[in-house]
Amino acid sequence: MSIADYEQTAEDHQAVLVVVKPAGQINAKTFNHIFDRITRCRHVRLPDSQRSFCLRYKKSSPVENNVWGEFQAHRKVMGLLVVGKCATAADTGAIQERYNLLKELYGSTLYDSRCLIFGMKQENGTNAKTNMVYYSSVEDSFSLDETVREFAASLFWVLESKRLQAERLASDKSEKLPLLLAPFEKKDLIGIDTETRAFRKRCQGRMRKYSGDLCLLAGLTQEALLHYQASADILKSANDWLWLAAAFEGTCAASVTVQYPHGTTRPPMPRNQSFSGSPKVTSERKLSGSLTRAASDSRLTSTGSALWTAVSQFLDVSAPPTMSPNGLPMATAEFLQDGKAKNCLSPDEIIEKYKEALIQYSKYKNAAVIELEGIIKATRIMITQRKNLQASEFLQNMVYINIQLTDEDKIQRYNTLSGLYEQIGFKRKAAFFKRVAAMQCVSPNNPNPAWNSCYHLLQETLDGYSLTLDPRQFPREYTYGWPAIQLRILHEMVYTARKMGNPALAVRHMSFLLHAMSDHLAPYERKELSKVLESYTAKVPGTPVPLALESGAILPPVPMTNLPTVKSFKLLDLAPHLRPMKKPSSQTSSASLNSPFIYSPIQSRQQEKKDQSKMDFQWVSGEVCEMALQVINPMPFELKVQNMSVMSEGIVFEPLISNLSLPAESGPLGVTLLGTPKTAGQLKLVGYVTHVLGVKSHCKFKDLRQIEEPDYSVEVVPELPKLQVTTSLPKAAFGTTNHNLGLNKAKETAVTSAAARLYAGESQECVLTLQNVSQIPVESIDISLDTSISSPKVPSGFFTWNLENTKAQLPLQSGAMATFTVLIKAVGEIATQDRKSAENEEPSSRHSSPKKSPQTRPRSMRTAAMTAPPMEAQQPEEEKAQPVDAVLKLTYSGGQGYEEGYHRQASVILHVDVLQSLLVSKVNILPAKSPRHCHLTLDLHNVTRHEVVISYPDNDDLIIESKQLKRIAVRVERFSLPEPCTSDAPISIISPADARSQQYSQQLATLVDIRWKMPSSGTCGVVNLEGIPMTPEAIDLISISPIQWDVRIDNKPYDTEEPVQCMVGRPMSVKVSVTNASAEAVEGSTLVVQPYQDLWNGTVLNDVNGKVACIGCQKRDVKKMEPGESFQHSCTFVFFCCGDFGLDIRATCESRVRSQDHKWVFTPIVRITVQDKAKKSP
Repeated sequence: MSIADYEQTAEDHQAVLVVVKPAGQINAKTFNHIFDRITRCRHVRLPDSQRSFCLRYKKSSPVENNVWGEFQAHRKVMGLLVVGKCATAADTGAIQERYNLLKELYGSTLYDSRCLIFGMKQENGTNAKTNMVYYSSVEDSFSLDETVREFAASLFWVLESKRLQAERLASDKSEKLPLLLAPFEKKDLIGIDTETRAFRKRCQGRMRKYSGDLCLLAGLTQEALLHYQASADILKSANDWLWLAAAFEGTCAASVTVQYPHGTTRPPMPRNQSFSGSPKVTSERKLSGSLTRAASDSRLTSTGSALWTAVSQFLDVSAPPTMSPNGLPMATAEFLQDGKAKNCLSPDEIIEKYKEALIQYSKYKNAAVIELEGIIKATRIMITQRKNLQASEFLQNMVYINIQLTDEDKIQRYNTLSGLYEQIGFKRKAAFFKRVAAMQCVSPNNPNPAWNSCYHLLQETLDGYSLTLDPRQFPREYTYGWPAIQLRILHEMVYTARKMGNPALAVRHMSFLLHAMSDHLAPYERKELSKVLESYTAKVPGTPVPLALESGAILPPVPMTNLPTVKSFKLLDLAPHLRPMKKPSSQTSSASLNSPFIYSPIQSRQQEKKDQSKMDFQWVSGEVCEMALQVINPMPFELKVQNMSVMSEGIVFEPLISNLSLPAESGPLGVTLLGTPKTAGQLKLVGYVTHVLGVKSHCKFKDLRQIEEPDYSVEVVPELPKLQVTTSLPKAAFGTTNHNLGLNKAKETAVTSAAARLYAGESQECVLTLQNVSQIPVESIDISLDTSISSPKVPSGFFTWNLENTKAQLPLQSGAMATFTVLIKAVGEIATQDRKSAENEEPSSRHSSPKKSPQTRPRSMRTAAMTAPPMEAQQPEEEKAQPVDAVLKLTYSGGQGYEEGYHRQASVILHVDVLQSLLVSKVNILPAKSPRHCHLTLDLHNVTRHEVVISYPDNDDLIIESKQLKRIAVRVERFSLPEPCTSDAPISIISPADARSQQYSQQLATLVDIRWKMPSSGTCGVVNLEGIPMTPEAIDLISISPIQWDVRIDNKPYDTEEPVQCMVGRPMSVKVSVTNASAEAVEGSTLVVQPYQDLWNGTVLNDVNGKVACIGCQKRDVKKMEPGESFQHSCTFVFFCCGDFGLDIRATCESRVRSQDHKWVFTPIVRITVQDKAKKSP
């Protein structure tokens, strides 16, 4: 029985078969190289002739097929080339023996042969008697091509003689023709009557058919068509159906050589994507090519046929031909339409004739191989004609042909079926037969199962089943293909890889199965497959590197992105006190200020479209950073994830390893990964690393559909020091229901806090200890106070510190400590009671104001009262605390980060509860006897629960009981402050008068030292007088007068508080001299001398008309007094009645900072006692 040639094409009918065999000591590489050189000579044009013919070369041809040479002439071996390599003469003998053996094997059909020997050299190079050709080496075989052409010409002339002989026999009716037989017909020849007319027709028809085969081999296509047509008519009348089918096939083959001069082999037609709905499959998904090459890979025939030679004389065939709807080149189609190709079948007629031939072949069981090859040839023609559905019908019939084949032939048969189905776009069917061929490689009946071939064939089925081994291209968002079949294929590949002895390959496929197909697995299947994978990886661990196969294919790594599934990934900012800060450059700030637009919609849109992959914060080199993940365990068992870390690009980054244990079917669970950047620059995080079920995976964010960004970038600044801050005070205990938003925000960013509970006026120190807990020295420290979180506003001087000693200790090396002190001075309210409520309680005091006898009591008290704004009349609650909050910010830096302008800021919350101690109210300023002093009177209200002892200069201690109010008087030295210059002063919301009042109030608080102490607790403090509202009158009383007075009564200086004795009706002269003792000119001055009468009952009479007469003027105006300038004024008073009188001598001038004028009163007050002449003064 013959063996099927699955590479057969219709063009092979016009090519002479030449077998090329190796002999001697020649390796496969050298033989293949020589074979490639020989096969270049496929189309041979004879010298001195227009004839040409084609050759086809094969490395092997079964002898069983050679006996079919009479049935179809292209099947018999007509030429033999033996290629050998030798080094000695003995090797030459062995090659010649092998050559003779092959000649005997194919001797029945052989026309000519050559033996090509490489490695030896003779004088003539060729032995004509033995057909031995010698070459010194493969490299020096320049005449090999000429030798092959000479051999081909020899074959042609033998073929031509055979053709002429056959034509002569076919045309000579008188001569008795031999009966050509198929191999299986010889046993049926016995008993046949050879003298009948039907027998003679059979002999004639078969001879005409055989002549057509030889004509087609000799390049005479038209003559072959005539012979085939004539033989078909004769054989049909003789009912010779087998040879009639061969005649039909010959006619089709001759027509194909005319209509398809470039051959019937075409690349596979791309399948219409609208049929399958599959995405575009790139060339990267094709892991390996076919195991066997199609016949078209080594044969582009028919261009040497005589007809095509004639056609090429009229048409330009240098350019690629344009194809007609039937698959014909456009030029060939036009040539056929013109009728220049006679007896040639049309494309449709070719298919019909093939169909008739195959029907006739199917009647003969022994012609099954011929029928099989006919189907293959007809299918390739229909592929060229783009008749894919008809080709699939032919291939379906090929499946049902029953032939006894070996396992190797079965594999080749199914593989050829798969290749043909793939060419017509039936990829799933192609994959099916490819899988059948793979299973045939390891069938139970096969004593030597070929597991490697099985694996490679299974690998080629992946594309047909819409399966790829690249996890990046395998769609998991939707079902693509047939999951049940895909699972089956993957299981078979895992099993085959194990049988191949390649455990790493089995691990790779099992990892892909769990990764890509887990959604299509039942829970128990996931659990079982996971156990299987663990058993595999116990021997060979899974690696995240590509795996190279023997075929040259590369299997990409399989990242186990679903074990566990990462739902989200986020980079975390450093702790607030560790975040690097940098002062914005002046160029950036000036650029923003120079913009003419207050609001720009373009900028707002750009901010909305900000790249989410670039972090708006910074990390610090050398410090541990955090990344937050949310993971899900989809497996029905506890999943252990080992050595989980992040993957990075850019600068050097050292990840820290984490080990997880996730409960079964749990999530999302929060996971924090850590890492340390080692250098400064741009850091890009691209994925994470896991070690699950023995498989190490490099999972990249770009491969995770649930992660939006392909990578995350963060800027890493140079290294900075780190300070640990502790305080000597206990930490503050903040309530959970605090509504102070500023304080809540400060608590989130503060490193520590300090709390104190003080009475108003009490002071306490808070010692802060700074320790450098990093390896970078601290080179710079600065401190600022933020009081914006406190309500009401923190008074000035509440927190004070001195950082000079700490700065002197810089640089602060690693592990070193430094301290500095913050002084907390609790400042209470000045007055919490209005005047009415204060007057309801008469103050009791053992230290009252200076004695005021009837002789010394001044007119209208001449005081300046300063009372705080009225509040509610109720008494303050006992021990009610007023909270005061502030944030102490420590800005420090060092190392390379300090050189590039980066720093850190640590915040400490200072919380102080201020308890009311002594409330100050009813503050008055009284003139003293000395012109350089004045008296400050005030009421002190003890609102504590304890007894308070008051101490102040020039007086004994004063005890104030709880809830008791007492009045004290303190002598204060007068002072003067320069008036602000309003012309050069900047614009402010504070008026000049208020600013001057604040200046005097602050200065007064520094001059008055009133201290208190609680004997029961030992607590002590000072009375705060800052913030006393100073009226213009109070400022004039407390200020040193710029006017120097010289008052003379009756030409005697008055510088005592003793009253002047005067008689009724006696004139008393008064001379006042005023001098400007200040450094500035005084403008608009007015001097007034005003008499008054004091009744000593609290009533002062300013209207003294009829009681006192003034000789002269009581008032004098001076426009301007320069510094050091003075003026005098004199007048005389006459008293008409007895009594106590006084003179109010004062000077006024204009003020630049307030609406009221300055007033300066001469002290001591001039007191006059007027007596009658008959009485004496007591």
